[in-house]
Amino acid sequence: MKIPRALGRHATTIVLTTLALGAAAVVFVVDRGSVTTEEAEQRKKNLLVAWRPDDIAEVTLEAHGNTGKLTRSAPDERGQRRWELSIGGERFAAEEHLVDQLLGSLEFATFERAVNPVDRKATGLDAPRARITVRTDKETARIAIGGEAPSPAGAAYVEVEGRGVFVITAQLLASLDVDPQSLRDKAILPYFTADLERIELEGEGGARRFVRAPGADTFRFDGSTPEGNVRVDRGAMDELVAALGRTQAESFPPDDVADRALAPAVTLRLSTKDPAQPTAEIAIGGACPDKPDHVVAIRKKPSRMSACVPKSLLEVFSKPASSFLDRGLFVASVDEVEEVMVTVGDRKIEIARRGTGWHERFPHDTDIQGDSGRALVEALLGVRTTGFITGKDKAALGLDAPRAKIRLISLLPSQAPDGGDGERIEELSVGAADGDVVPVLRADDGAILSVPADAARALFPSEIALRSLVVVDVPETAVRAIRVVEGERAQRIERTAEGGFRLVEPKGDGLAADLGLGSDLAQALAPLRAERWVADKDDGTYGLARPRMTIEAELAAAGDAGARSITIEIGAPSAGGSFARKSGDDAVFLVGKKLESAAGRWLLDRAPFSIDAGEIARATIATGDGKKKLVLERSGGALRIAGGAADAQAAALRDALTDLVPEGAVSVGEKPRKDEGLDPPAVVITVERDKLDPTTGVAAGAIDPGRTLRISLGRGDVVRGTAVVYARLAGVDATYAVAGAKVRPLLDAVGR
Repeated sequence: MKIPRALGRHATTIVLTTLALGAAAVVFVVDRGSVTTEEAEQRKKNLLVAWRPDDIAEVTLEAHGNTGKLTRSAPDERGQRRWELSIGGERFAAEEHLVDQLLGSLEFATFERAVNPVDRKATGLDAPRARITVRTDKETARIAIGGEAPSPAGAAYVEVEGRGVFVITAQLLASLDVDPQSLRDKAILPYFTADLERIELEGEGGARRFVRAPGADTFRFDGSTPEGNVRVDRGAMDELVAALGRTQAESFPPDDVADRALAPAVTLRLSTKDPAQPTAEIAIGGACPDKPDHVVAIRKKPSRMSACVPKSLLEVFSKPASSFLDRGLFVASVDEVEEVMVTVGDRKIEIARRGTGWHERFPHDTDIQGDSGRALVEALLGVRTTGFITGKDKAALGLDAPRAKIRLISLLPSQAPDGGDGERIEELSVGAADGDVVPVLRADDGAILSVPADAARALFPSEIALRSLVVVDVPETAVRAIRVVEGERAQRIERTAEGGFRLVEPKGDGLAADLGLGSDLAQALAPLRAERWVADKDDGTYGLARPRMTIEAELAAAGDAGARSITIEIGAPSAGGSFARKSGDDAVFLVGKKLESAAGRWLLDRAPFSIDAGEIARATIATGDGKKKLVLERSGGALRIAGGAADAQAAALRDALTDLVPEGAVSVGEKPRKDEGLDPPAVVITVERDKLDPTTGVAAGAIDPGRTLRISLGRGDVVRGTAVVYARLAGVDATYAVAGAKVRPLLDAVGR
């Protein structure tokens, strides 16, 4: 929501007033009709010897071709006197904080040095660039700003009537040389957004009419459109209100210019809680003259205002009604929820927040782990509808005698001036399943939501939902071996004495375990936390009767516990993860995607593809049929393309060769699969490398045939969302996926 304008506008005044009290308190205690000797001494370096803000009746600015006069309005209902700005016979509200900044600059303005004698032409004071006049009931101060002074950098001459000519800094000049137009109030909305009771948008996006729900901090559709009285999505409304708060004038075109440019895309109508305040109407659309990224905005009511505003605002104001429909079951966020009560038949769960954790009230009176309570609440709040059910009898939907009822109480920040929080009570009734859909009645707006049966499971929690989320409570270092079975793919890795992993299964030439991938899997498995507990046991709908993946782990002895093994079975996928079960426990939990992702890939070593540029003696890149090839070879310490091609291409090929580390293996076997496009390959890369000195491990300068690498590239594909090219290394019984961007220079080199 928008910060109340009164506070925002006067924040600068508060700071400056505090400074004034500390730095020049004498100004406010002397006789208001004269300047004392002490006051004159205190302010001898100030441009203005006396400053009494309460006595200021008028400030006139003449700058940048405009003349503006600032005056105070009569006291409003709160006793505050606002600044008003008159320009060219028209009267506008002034931007309070900008006026405060200007007056603060005048109050504390000091000069660098006095100038005497004065050459009025040389100082630019014969035709000042700007004039400032400050009038009180008893005296008038006049300041003229002239031309640039030689020092310090950016300094300028000023003349204070009756005092003399001085030099001021560039910073002070920027504060005083103000275009009066810039002091106009830029807020196009005449009301605080927190006071809005009704918001209407017409034009692009259709008719969207929202009204604040009684006694709540939410909005609803007003019933005059096909959406009925359905609740408005909190996030969408926050975005809309934020856009209203950003509807600020960047410039003020003349009314006639704005009228000609206006091509209304959207019309806003805004009403407040106070019926005495008229409805505001603002039309937005049409390119602003000389501002391609802005559009015209004309406030037609309650008073006329023409402005240019950012074009990006139309993206929010033009969103269709469907984007405002609240598809969630609840309004509250997880951090606002204080109490939850779920009743399913004769089963009841009740929890309440206690400090930073949660307390179970029913069926047991006990504290529970904070993350368990939070998981239950997040599961309820995460359920969303796929549509709205209309025209059906509640009894037919099972809502007269619902299968479950949920009551959620959350904090409702008070909108009252005296503060304090209230309560927001939300209630749901869950009806009978109709195929793959479960109807849910939202009490606050009467909407009946269509919820997928899988998602609706979260609405029927048992007490197991409050169990600790820790499934495997050992460190990653306790994992001694892991076996993963998924369909026909089976693999096993075992921890070595050095802390790495060795591959036990599958068998094949050149196959080894990848240290990084093995460590990722061990870390995902131990320790292991559930996203949430789902059910006491599998009812046949969680995919655990025939798990699609099984992860077996052997764990080292820890403390009093001896060595043991555990098995995690993974079944049907769900939003945010998959349903899973641990050996020896029938309870079903939701496991995050991290474990499945780490276990769902071949754990084969990717290091054999690594090539050190300093060891390359010759690299031949050829098409699979051998008809076209390119040779990159070392000559005089540099890598160059045979035939004198550009060094830039040689550098690109060098970088591609040293960056060939694959994303991972995709299949295992002596021969590639037909769909991998490697029989025959599209491109064959042969890298001849130097011998290594056995003592130093440094290239010895002669080719070692035993270290030659032969890499075949096949067809392109998409694996795990990444565009890849299949690759195979001679002597390794596996096919790998290499990111397409990495091999593109190699393919381009031979026209593939």
